[in-house]
Amino acid sequence: MKKISVSELRIGDKVVKLDKGWFETGLLTHKFTVKDTAVIQKLKDNGVSDVFIEKDDLEAAVIDIFQGKPEEIIEHKKEIISKNYINLGEVSNARTLYTESVKIVHSVLGDIRSGKMFNENAVKSVASNIAEITLKNRGVMASMTKLKYHDNYTFLHSMNVSIFASSLAAHLGMNKDEIELIAQAGLLHDAGKMLVPIEILNKPGKLTEEEFKIMKNHVILGYEYLVKQGLPKKMLNLVLQHHERYDGSGYPQGLKDEQISVEGKIGAVVDIYDAITSDRCYHKGIEPPAALKLMFRWTDSHINKKIFEFFVMNVGIYPVGSLVLLDTNELAVVGRMNTVRPTEPSVLVFMDKVGRRIPVQMVDLSKNILHKKKILGPVNPENINIPDEVYFS
Repeated sequence: MKKISVSELRIGDKVVKLDKGWFETGLLTHKFTVKDTAVIQKLKDNGVSDVFIEKDDLEAAVIDIFQGKPEEIIEHKKEIISKNYINLGEVSNARTLYTESVKIVHSVLGDIRSGKMFNENAVKSVASNIAEITLKNRGVMASMTKLKYHDNYTFLHSMNVSIFASSLAAHLGMNKDEIELIAQAGLLHDAGKMLVPIEILNKPGKLTEEEFKIMKNHVILGYEYLVKQGLPKKMLNLVLQHHERYDGSGYPQGLKDEQISVEGKIGAVVDIYDAITSDRCYHKGIEPPAALKLMFRWTDSHINKKIFEFFVMNVGIYPVGSLVLLDTNELAVVGRMNTVRPTEPSVLVFMDKVGRRIPVQMVDLSKNILHKKKILGPVNPENINIPDEVYFS
């Protein structure tokens, strides 16, 4: 446990004890996760000055990763990695759900551009599936965002934001209903872009000042459109606030961190990450490790640090010895950390895509070879017979 003042509390902190007894406050529980600033205000209103939080080494672990101290991260990650295990039996279903859902998002956003009523039930169905799989197995849907599909950026981006936001919400302790609403909001977060002239939306060069004003207006256009369709305003916090920034430099309202909802904070982190790692008409996406390093520099200026720390653990930093699934469906064990590219370690591949044992091969995932492989996520080693050669290679 760690004692801090109430004013030091941040979104995501796990409170385990207050400095007052049960009968001295009007609070039903003294153990909870801080989900928004209203909770902090409630503590202050009840005269609570200090709280005890669960000791959290995430921030230190993230700093160590980017400062090149791989020996420091292994113990930090074991518990988090175990919650992100991919169930191999669900990978095929997740791939199918992802590709089919992208088609549904394509259709829904196309209807909005055409001025038609969009299919709200289809959005709810996709969101429900994402939430269900995320709660059952946090890693499997998030792993699908790492696959490279050739399709229109807008539709893939909406799907990826929904998946990342749902997974992050699960890490923050939200329940199924809350996760479903965040998944829906993620799917629709860029609905307003469908109401922006297509020549501005797809312009390959830099936007003029006037064009940028029009583009920024997509947030309000999307929010107002979705409110008119009868969607609840609380659900649309992510839609309205995903371009707000910690220091108040964002839009449309210029809100600062304490004014931004937890959904808005989640939306900002996942929207930025997927945007800068994806190929666009005007720039090539940067690799995930470089994106994480860049975003780490933006914490507590553009994005909320606590939310970002949870996100780093969510996208995957793999300790030596972790069993992982590659995007080729091969199984491998992490053999050596890569401090420059933490999501691209060297791995020992021992099983091919159809489940056959093969001679152990060391593969450096950071090498720019023709058929570059990626880690989809960690796999529970409990029922996998890992050959001894892996550990003595």
